[in-house]
Amino acid sequence: MSPRDYLTPFAEANRAICEGADERQVNNLISKSVTETLGIAGSMIKIRPGADKAPQQTRGSLHIGGRSYEVDFPTEGQLELLSSFGLSQDFIYSKRANAFNSLFNCLPVENIFVEDIEAMEQRSEDLALLEAEGLRALFIFSVEMRGKNVALVALFDRKPGDLTREDIKFAKALTSRGIASVVNQRSMEALLERKRLFLSNFQEISNAINSTLNINKVLELAVRKITEVLQVRGSQIRLLDEKTQKLKLAASFGLSQEFQNIGPIRFKRGVEAKYSLDTKHSGDIVVIDDVALDSRIQYKEAILAEGIKKMLTMPMHVRAKNIGELTIFAGGGESFSEEEINFADAIAQQCAFAIENARLYQRVKYEYQHLLEDLGYEGSS
Repeated sequence: MSPRDYLTPFAEANRAICEGADERQVNNLISKSVTETLGIAGSMIKIRPGADKAPQQTRGSLHIGGRSYEVDFPTEGQLELLSSFGLSQDFIYSKRANAFNSLFNCLPVENIFVEDIEAMEQRSEDLALLEAEGLRALFIFSVEMRGKNVALVALFDRKPGDLTREDIKFAKALTSRGIASVVNQRSMEALLERKRLFLSNFQEISNAINSTLNINKVLELAVRKITEVLQVRGSQIRLLDEKTQKLKLAASFGLSQEFQNIGPIRFKRGVEAKYSLDTKHSGDIVVIDDVALDSRIQYKEAILAEGIKKMLTMPMHVRAKNIGELTIFAGGGESFSEEEINFADAIAQQCAFAIENARLYQRVKYEYQHLLEDLGYEGSS
């Protein structure tokens, strides 16, 4: 038997990617290449929903032919079919193949190999589905991206499995190339969409600032937009009372009335300073990645009771003078990204300048009114 040509499929896949083929075309080509190069009956590639984000999945076990395999099941929807080759529509779109606990809707922690279904005494719904398709052997593995399993690749045959180590290495390498192109493309699209979202909301708040001197309206819009865009639990803006030098709640969104009654939340300084980010302005941006573990926070019990797990607080300043602070409360997830911090900081400073402009307007209006009175226009307004 002549040696398999492993190189040509890589060249064809890379050419398709470089020529701008979409993700479906690339992975259809890869499924076809893997199937034909290995001389098997068919193949299938599925990807986890939101593969460019943190995984949402549940660890479980599958029992196949008397052996137990550890797998992860997606908790948000089913695995998304990217491509297949050599398999019938009845098999691919069957209810069983897309069931939550199906062999074909999971990300195996280890390779799953069924050498010969006919030799197995124990039967299952998954094996019955394979037999109905006329399949006899199965090899399934996960594709990893950035340290996380993001896709399933299944190889099928109508004869007992006879894939070599080199065959498996080839299949893993080529399918990983296709999955990487999908994840990178979707990550770029998500990044661009997120930047557009940040920009459009920043412009909306800027337009509101330019069109009104109603500070309450501006601040309420700001905390609502920040909460919605960053998909957090809630946001607050507190302003410094010039007379009492105390921070007072000016606007809040997404938080309970009971929670709004506490605060302002202060932070002790000390060895946990690694959570503070230095800025060019007076005051610190303070990032709390885990409220439960951070010893600096006041009102910790009330914060945890509100379902808050991480926080971001930043000063609002005009000409190096702090006039208030913006605090963002999140229920969990990954740390605040630099992009998110910059977005929130930009909004906070926009609001600070809006407040300063309104105060200047009120001061000028007051002085103008007194000037008119001094000139004998007491009835003017």
